Amino acid sequence: MKIWKIDIKFSDGISDQLELYDNASIFKGYLTIKRSFFDELIKQIKENPKYITGKAINKILAPDRSDWTNNPWLLLLIKDVENQKPIWLLFKRERNLDGLLVAIGPKKFANYFNSSKESDKTIKKLLNYFIAYPSKWINLVLLPNFL
Repeated sequence: MKIWKIDIKFSDGISDQLELYDNASIFKGYLTIKRSFFDELIKQIKENPKYITGKAINKILAPDRSDWTNNPWLLLLIKDVENQKPIWLLFKRERNLDGLLVAIGPKKFANYFNSSKESDKTIKKLLNYFIAYPSKWINLVLLPNFL
């Protein structure tokens, strides 16, 4: 699986690099996620204290090492409250306000979808689950630092 490298840097100086796995091979292309998902995400951010937002995406390198930083990115860092397992999702927003699910992580999560026969249906169900059951998740929604 090809790797996207995401450098995150918070305003307090804390930084890290995440490796997410390219969805072109996992889902046989980048999945389009409808604007309604992002509208519901914004609603949850406003209503739910377990949804935290911030600017922290400092740099994004594609698998071919090209710099994609100056694009409308959204990185969801999600943790299941019950079993504390992380889920990372990288979206590139489009002009029509839909989004492309470009990469996922960590590796264990990506491997699960890479081996699944209905991975596209399963990930879309999971996205709906994030919105429908917000108390089951802790969500950090990161935006680019250049905004």
